[in-house]
Amino acid sequence: MDGTIQAYVLDMAADTKKEPLRVKQYDTNSRQARITLKMGGEPWTIPFGCQIHINVRKTDGKLADATCTRIDEHTVLAPITEQMTAVTGTQLGELYFLGSDGDIKTQTFPVVVYEAVMDQVRIESSDDFQSLQDALRDIKASTEVADIAAQYATEQGNSARDGAQRANDAADSIQVAVDAAAAAKASETNAKTSETAAAQTQQEVTDYVEAQKAAFAGYSKRESDSKYANALTETATGEGGVTVEDAWTAPVLGLDVAGKSEQVVTTGAQLLPQPQFNDTKNGITVKTQTDGGISITGTATAAITFTVAEILLQAGQYTLSGLSGLVVGKMYFQLVEISAQGGQFVGELAKVGHVTSATVTIDHDVWARAEIKVLSGVTADSVCYPMLNAGDTALPWEPYTGAAPSPSPDYPQDIISVGTVSTGKQMLNADTIVQGGINADTGATNNASNFVRSDYIPVKPGDYVLSGDGLKSYLNYVMYFNQEKVIQSSLSIKPTNGKFTVTEGTAYIRIRFIAKDGAEGTVIPSEVVALKPMLNTGDIALPWEPYTGGKPSPSVEYPQTLELVVTGAQMFYKSLVTLRGTGAEADITDKRAIKITYTRANGGKYAGFIVDDKSNIVGKTLTISYGSIIPSKSGLTPGIRLYWIDNNGSVLSYVVYANTSPTTITIEDPQNDAATKLALLLYADVGDAAVVNDYVIYKDIMINAGDIPLPWEPYMGCQNVPITLTEPLRGVGEYRYRIMCRDGVWGIERCVGVVDNGQWKKINVVSGSAGHRFVYDATDMIEKLNCMVMCTKYTRRPNGSSFSNAGDYMATDERGKIFIRTLNPDFETIEAFKEFMADAITIYPLATPTWEPFPDATQQALNELTTYAGTTHLTITAGGPAPTVTLDYVQDTHKALEQCQEAAKEYTDNQLAAIVAALPTATQAAIVDNQTTRLLQEV
Repeated sequence: MDGTIQAYVLDMAADTKKEPLRVKQYDTNSRQARITLKMGGEPWTIPFGCQIHINVRKTDGKLADATCTRIDEHTVLAPITEQMTAVTGTQLGELYFLGSDGDIKTQTFPVVVYEAVMDQVRIESSDDFQSLQDALRDIKASTEVADIAAQYATEQGNSARDGAQRANDAADSIQVAVDAAAAAKASETNAKTSETAAAQTQQEVTDYVEAQKAAFAGYSKRESDSKYANALTETATGEGGVTVEDAWTAPVLGLDVAGKSEQVVTTGAQLLPQPQFNDTKNGITVKTQTDGGISITGTATAAITFTVAEILLQAGQYTLSGLSGLVVGKMYFQLVEISAQGGQFVGELAKVGHVTSATVTIDHDVWARAEIKVLSGVTADSVCYPMLNAGDTALPWEPYTGAAPSPSPDYPQDIISVGTVSTGKQMLNADTIVQGGINADTGATNNASNFVRSDYIPVKPGDYVLSGDGLKSYLNYVMYFNQEKVIQSSLSIKPTNGKFTVTEGTAYIRIRFIAKDGAEGTVIPSEVVALKPMLNTGDIALPWEPYTGGKPSPSVEYPQTLELVVTGAQMFYKSLVTLRGTGAEADITDKRAIKITYTRANGGKYAGFIVDDKSNIVGKTLTISYGSIIPSKSGLTPGIRLYWIDNNGSVLSYVVYANTSPTTITIEDPQNDAATKLALLLYADVGDAAVVNDYVIYKDIMINAGDIPLPWEPYMGCQNVPITLTEPLRGVGEYRYRIMCRDGVWGIERCVGVVDNGQWKKINVVSGSAGHRFVYDATDMIEKLNCMVMCTKYTRRPNGSSFSNAGDYMATDERGKIFIRTLNPDFETIEAFKEFMADAITIYPLATPTWEPFPDATQQALNELTTYAGTTHLTITAGGPAPTVTLDYVQDTHKALEQCQEAAKEYTDNQLAAIVAALPTATQAAIVDNQTTRLLQEV
């Protein structure tokens, strides 16, 4: 013993350490141990720059930790804290060296704590200052306890992982032993029988070993699971992807991509049928958006009114709303009384535009017209959502569904799940749009340049809608054909809303697009296809989707790819593309700089580097920054631009100048299929001044996601794993499809089932107004009353309602059966109901999930996924709603410790603030006293 500093020698290579550190219980008077480190009798050198900790596992099972001080290259000064001396007995201690190249732990050594003769007694003082001192000491103890608890949890995790590693080692030992036995057995067999018999025995032994290993507790099929068993790990969750900034460069430990299903559900409160605007009058353009809103743009050369709908209103109270954001006092949404449907103006009922909503009471049945009115001279650029509902309260906007809840037989609603690319509603195959008027036999054209047309499209009687941004610049015609494909008639499609009707006797139609200026105009198929025409049944234009043969996609017939992409923070990688002649070249040998040198006078001015593929970058916000731009002489005006390019490197369209660092921009879709990549172009405006060997150096160019510039870092790469889906990733409630790793194998776990239409049964015919009941016996359904079920054609019955409620609906019972009650008199037989439900989709939870492993190539790609030191972005690109993504990864140890230290500091600061705030005002003022200040510093 040397005063309160105990000299101690610790051999790094010895098996045991019998000589203990000796301390007294509750001895906290600056107790320290000067520990000299040796290796086989020689001094052991402490790694330079490492952090040093002493860990003590007490006899009560709790762990105490403290930071040590490096005295010299062989000696450590370790504090013996109050927590380490709190419990008597022989404790176990170790030193832990945390370095940039790895971690080192010493052998375990005993720390003996002798019992104190007298118990500690704390006397609480009535003095405010003494109370503050005690409270601050308690904070320190509480903070240490929190740190110890966190360290203990980490140690427990390490112990568990050590156990897993030992299990793997044991499994490997089993493998070696059995292989040796198998070899001996094979030799014996070779001596007795043929070589074939020996090989058979060897295979039997190998199969046995694999079976034993697979069943062995703790056995892992992935190398990364054991390689990083003792690492610090963390989990991050996000929608559509995750971003982590404390990862280490290591394999992904776990990944879970959970599906989700969404569906439009309405209450039926909307009383206005959905208008299909696509028109321009008096300088104002109105167009119905895919989400149901109405865009109003342009400058009115004269006052103009657009009719939204005409409806018959019964006596009662109604509220008009939905024009917020328009030009106040200059644009109106109004409800007026008319003499009859299509009749003359009688009087104004309600008007909004100067107010957010208006309520009107009607004392008799009236025909009413809802209108949008724009006054002369108004410049508009707005989207409105007209809403008319019963009652005196303005309700949230919703699409029109016949003034009844939806989904319903009359207004079905698609179930859109993760990965959904199409619902199968697109009837027009754009690939069949060809030049019209060409004689198939002679090749002669008859004014063929002024129109294009589709192939024959099979149809049934009913309403149809043709839509697409820009189609109104053409004269659109529908041609009707009978079963023998003989033309019956040809009519122009309604110019304002794209609607037309198919009657009995028509089996096929063809759509013709004619140049607006007639025979002198020119129309080519690719131009019409670029306008994304959409043809669907019904009276409401649906959002564009690709043609998939009338089937939803992804499906077996129309599979789709889900892209899983992992990148670092730096999105700019130096893959040189040729953009402009041969007048310049780029030198990218310097990791942090790009040098553009001119190889001939007044030569090429540009060099371009790929930023990212269009599919990965559209919709993202990017920040472009740089350290410096250095020209070789005055007269050169360098700069940075973003351009869209095609697969050949040709420049297509300008995006932004980035001559100011930083520059932030949100990348919009270029609406050009030829544009495949976003490129950064480096240039210098040199005019005639350029000579050979003039150059510009660009340093520390950084492009990162988000609106905050990040410090420069090198491009880490782009890992892309395509996963083929033959059905979307569905999810209802907590039951979801999941892309995951199970027992070392990647695949899809399916927790949701789809109704097999053949299993519907008619259970009875209910007399009176109760209609028909049909039941689906889902024996694999979760046995839970009111579990989540979704159907494209029927609304789920509210919880607790009975079958006597009016209307069609779907319900479940406690036995896991799905019921549909319908008032439709056409469904007298189960066959008629099944035919009606043939194109319906109903999904429900499964009691037992199914499992489908991925192909070997996908397995390998997912096993090779790694995170990057620093920032790692993991994103999922797929149709439909964004999936929930959970990532398990290896943490950067230094950043993890920094986070713990920050958390501990925040905890202490918060406790200090709370205690000081609770003290009397006089005492708070006294804290500025030197003695109090020193006390705070000590704590």
